[in-house]
Amino acid sequence: MKKHLRSILALVLVVALLSSTIGCTKTPTTTDSSANTTGPRTVTVTDMSGDSVTVVGEVKRIINLWPAGTSSFFALGAGDLIVGMASSGANSNAWSKFLYPNIVNIPGVGGTTPTVEDLINLNPDLVIIHPSTAASGFAQQIRNVGIPAININFDGYETMRQAYTILGEVLGGVYQQKLNDWCTATDSKISNVRRLTAGLSDADRPVVFYIAGQSNSMTSTMTHDSIFSDWVESAGGKYATRIMNLTGTSATAEAIFALNPDVFIVGGVWQHVIKNDILTTSGWKDLKPVVNNRLYTNPYACFNWDRFGLESQLQINYALLCIQPTIAAANGINRDSMIDEIVAFYSKYTNVTMTRQQAGYMLDGFGPDGTAENSV
Repeated sequence: MKKHLRSILALVLVVALLSSTIGCTKTPTTTDSSANTTGPRTVTVTDMSGDSVTVVGEVKRIINLWPAGTSSFFALGAGDLIVGMASSGANSNAWSKFLYPNIVNIPGVGGTTPTVEDLINLNPDLVIIHPSTAASGFAQQIRNVGIPAININFDGYETMRQAYTILGEVLGGVYQQKLNDWCTATDSKISNVRRLTAGLSDADRPVVFYIAGQSNSMTSTMTHDSIFSDWVESAGGKYATRIMNLTGTSATAEAIFALNPDVFIVGGVWQHVIKNDILTTSGWKDLKPVVNNRLYTNPYACFNWDRFGLESQLQINYALLCIQPTIAAANGINRDSMIDEIVAFYSKYTNVTMTRQQAGYMLDGFGPDGTAENSV
């Protein structure tokens, strides 16, 4: 009897250990009948709206109406699954075209709320809606004509884990494995950075003002309690808009000057124009980030690293490099290691191996040929 009890306890321990190593965990409401060889693969998931959606058969044709979510497919090496996007793939940036050249042939469907007829014409196996339409019943309209539609909204590391778990269940196979690997690696990296900065005093945490760079505005930013404040604060900084009690996404120059932050991080496709403007504009060029050489641009590829998406995994160590360079250097995080990380990341997820020179261009916020999206 004791021997039997020990065997049961050992089995329970093994299951517990295996469960603790999984980065993306299966949602309790997910079912998968792929093991049933007598019929097509059938998966039922609960999406981010709480809707139960059943997908029958392999998913090979996807219309993705959310640009942030669409970018994850190209960073995942799953571009062949996308048969329609909100806007034409021909309008994509240079990195997206480099990592998935066929993107230029993917049609746009006329925005985030095309007609259901337009969707039917592309014969999709799945539609991923834009999160802004989740409350409108648009997903159900699509389901009513027999096309599965899901909402996998995400805005930070935690919701990305949830969304990628759902997406992995739907796609299965190699893509599910990649998404599980992403969750595990991202959890590990962000936990490590938080551990490295946990003991910092308030005085040793620089104030970081993030500039969005979606236009050529020096005062456009993002609010706190978002992925932006998450990577800043995890990397040992203080997020400026939290200190400023900013509720919108635009500060005033007067408020920025009064705060005089320690660090500027400029993202987006206008980053080089904005950096030049900061360096050459009266008042701005006298702020601490310029005087102390702590004005940084932020990399992007299929999507901005600093925003939510698969490539945000790369932002974790990059943020530490910018915000706490001494801690980063002491732990082997430097320019060379970031280039190594870039090459390894895109090789693993997209099966594209870029040169170290190209990875350096990306790290500096340039395109694959070393030129800026918007030049000074």
